[in-house]
This record gives sequence, C-alpha cells and structure tokens, in this order.
Amino acid sequence: MKYTINIGLRDNNYSKAVELINNARQGGYFENYHIRELNGVYNGVPEPTIVLTFDTKADITSMVPLIENWCTHMNQICISMQLKDNDNNTFGALIYEPNFKGEQSSFNINYFLK
Repeated sequence: MKYTINIGLRDNNYSKAVELINNARQGGYFENYHIRELNGVYNGVPEPTIVLTFDTKADITSMVPLIENWCTHMNQICISMQLKDNDNNTFGALIYEPNFKGEQSSFNINYFLK
C-alpha cells in the first residue's frame, strides 16, 4: 500500500518530525520514504506542511497506532493520511491524537496535499 501523510509544522519542529519518521523506518514500518515541505492551510491559516509518502506492506491497523503516536510526539491534534491499496482504491482519514476531546472533522481531499 502507498501512504501519503500530511503533518503540520506550525506547532511542530521539522527536525523532530524527521527523527520520528526515521525511527518508524528503522522499526520496520517502511523501508524508504519521500518527504517534501509544502504550504498548506489549517483553519484558514497558512501552515508549512510535511508531505510524506512511502510504500509498505503494513496494514491500516498497524499504521493507525504509529500515526497516533506521531500526533502525541509532534504536538498535533490530528494527522491526515491517504492510502492507495494494490487495486488502486484510495481511502483518506484524519488520525487524531488519542487524548483529543474536541470535535473531530472528516477527511476532506480538498485540503489534502499530495
């Protein structure tokens, strides 16, 4: 499966994010990845955003806890992700920090950077 993940940098440090991404790679979640920094928007405010892509054999049930962990350690309310399976079906989701108690939004492809 191919994953594309958007991680906001307004309340986050790029170097720390890369460190956590590298830890996931070393942990066997994926082998190689591609990372770019693009200009996104969060709640109407411009926000630099990491766009991370990688291929993995890991299924969604093992990736969600990883992304929840990233939310916690990268000071993110949520991280958006999109996956494409081997049949080219796509699925998008917002993965929220496990302790977040506010209103949760739905994934919207119009705000997702590829």
